[in-house]
Amino acid sequence: MSSPEPKTVYIAVIGDSGVGKTSLITAASTETFPEHPPPVLPPARLPADTTPEGVPVVITDTSSRPEDKQALESACREASVIVLCFSMDKPQTLRRVSSHWLPELRKMAVTVPVILVGCKSDVRPADQSLHQAVLPIVKTFPQIETCMECSAKNLQFVGEVFYYALKAVIHPMAPLYEPEAQKLRPLCARALKRIFMLCDTDQDGILDDAELNNFQVHCFNAPLQTEELVGVKQVVSEKCPEGIARNGLTLKGFLFLHALFIERGRLETTWTVLRRFGYDNKLHLRADVIARGALPPTATSDQVVELSPSGRAFFTSVFEKFDVDNDGALSIKERENMFSTAPEDPWKTLPHYEGLLVETTKNQGLLTLQGYLAMWAYTAAHDPQAALAGAIYLGFPESAPLDQLLAISKTRRQEKIARVESSRRSVYQCLAFAARGVDTKPVLEGLITQAKPAHGAVHGAVAAAVAAIPPPSAPSPSPSSDDNSTTTATSSSSIKATTRTDTTTMTSNSPRSATTQQTTAAITTTSTMILKAVTEEQAAALLERPTRQEDLQRCDAALFIFDGAQPESFRSVLELMVTIASASGDCLPCVMVCLNEDQMSPTQVAEVGCACSALGINFPVNFPQIAGPSGSSPRSSMDVGPLRAVYQTVIHAAIRPEDSGAIPETPSLKATKKYRSMLRRGALIAAGGTVAGLTAYFAYRWVHARESSSSSTVFSEGGKGQHNHSGSGSR
Repeated sequence: MSSPEPKTVYIAVIGDSGVGKTSLITAASTETFPEHPPPVLPPARLPADTTPEGVPVVITDTSSRPEDKQALESACREASVIVLCFSMDKPQTLRRVSSHWLPELRKMAVTVPVILVGCKSDVRPADQSLHQAVLPIVKTFPQIETCMECSAKNLQFVGEVFYYALKAVIHPMAPLYEPEAQKLRPLCARALKRIFMLCDTDQDGILDDAELNNFQVHCFNAPLQTEELVGVKQVVSEKCPEGIARNGLTLKGFLFLHALFIERGRLETTWTVLRRFGYDNKLHLRADVIARGALPPTATSDQVVELSPSGRAFFTSVFEKFDVDNDGALSIKERENMFSTAPEDPWKTLPHYEGLLVETTKNQGLLTLQGYLAMWAYTAAHDPQAALAGAIYLGFPESAPLDQLLAISKTRRQEKIARVESSRRSVYQCLAFAARGVDTKPVLEGLITQAKPAHGAVHGAVAAAVAAIPPPSAPSPSPSSDDNSTTTATSSSSIKATTRTDTTTMTSNSPRSATTQQTTAAITTTSTMILKAVTEEQAAALLERPTRQEDLQRCDAALFIFDGAQPESFRSVLELMVTIASASGDCLPCVMVCLNEDQMSPTQVAEVGCACSALGINFPVNFPQIAGPSGSSPRSSMDVGPLRAVYQTVIHAAIRPEDSGAIPETPSLKATKKYRSMLRRGALIAAGGTVAGLTAYFAYRWVHARESSSSSTVFSEGGKGQHNHSGSGSR
């Protein structure tokens, strides 16, 4: 798959007055030297069939006069490449390259490649060397792609100037190679490593003759001849002995070979390989490569994207491949190796992963398999294209159907419309709101603890958490599990059913106490919860957005957290819940969660019960304490059953909000219900009136028809009697 070439390459020729810009353009385009060139030439257009790369080119001459500065800046900003000229017989023009022209390009934010050209080489002093003169400038300004000299008068290398300018756009060196260090740039080496791994079909770390031939055909549509194969291996073995093993090419040899191509000016060879495997000029995967696994045209913005079974299997296989010590966790080195074929470790560098909490090992905080899969579940839900790109970077085969990595599910709102059970889904996105002064961190950390009690320490702010939640019948993880053990998700069909008394819901003397035992029977398989904390500022911004209803309806459920030791926190979060529920269109399942329930007074318990009864929701769920008062965590010995039930309650509310007491009867919902009731009564009255009218109408028609029939019968018999009587008289 080759990348689409640029439609048109724009070359801007700039430099001091009198250095030979106009003469250079004229000599290159007409192969003649102008004795009296004009001050500035109009743009010269070269058709695609006249250029070596088959790309149309526009060459723009510029003037350095102050009155022409606006036209100069416009040409530079439009340019694909800059040809910066100085005169070989005027040293001051070379000095101005570094003191004026290159800094000026930086001010204009022009970052395209620069070709530095010494014009009038026919009058260059014999003791002057171009290399020595420009080397300090090249070291200071890395955007300089090539340095060369030419003579328009003698027609020497004038065509090469624009050839290298075009080449700098089509096959730039800067992304591939560091000339000073004489080595491949990191991004280039990472991309070539991925290509090597894809071509190494037997995964033995060596490209044998068959694999090298397949690579050659794949990239250049022609196989390598036997003598060519021998020649390639001989060159590598002489210059890089570690590049050859078992008569095949190792990764070091593969990288060395491309560095050699670049050093010899054959950049087009490396670029052809890179583009065939989907890379752009910045050495990232092109959008069209990722788009082959994009969401279907029917996908809407509020649909839920999650890993499919095939996607989970692929990412699991990658984890197992790089977990070389088989300890169930990725060490720092193993994780670096895993992402060594990607431009970067996205989970370390991208901002939306900051503060994301997943399952890790206790002592070293290493990523476990479940934590690793949780990261990909989060990526798929928030940025499906990034998940697809990640799979490609990690070695997903080009020939495999990329769209099978992800599954698109209906949101809870769509499921309600289509009357489809949301329990068919496996990923649920939930929001965690908290009263002012109450921290959401314990609830987010609890999501990880219920999956793996002995997990890594939590430092700093936590913005979100992702973890698997087994069904109620699944056994709790062993509290004394090994540090590097993982929590393996199991389905209810593969474990022995157990019974457990749900103790997560507070009991009270409130009128609602009899209904506070919440069932989670709707949860039959392992689910993944993405729980995101919403700060007070974020909540305010959310409510001000015009799309607040759509944004909230993308969420499966919302948690509203208050502290039982702070009576005012319940009132605060209650008001927030009513506001959020109303803003969602009164369809967002809401679950209230109480911290420090044992510190609530009887009066406060009664107040909470009355408020919940008024809103028609369940009593708040008690959140078990998971940390000691001194800050030490007793997680290694705790029973996570009550803790896990908190999140199972939330999942149940997301699946069946109507029968789980999770939809608050807000004033707006009551008004809506009243309005709908009035409409129904009106419709019934109207329907009753219509039926009565139709009944009367048809009754009238029926009576009228009978009367008409009776009259006709009487008239007929009367006529018959008269006829008989007259006949008798005549006889």
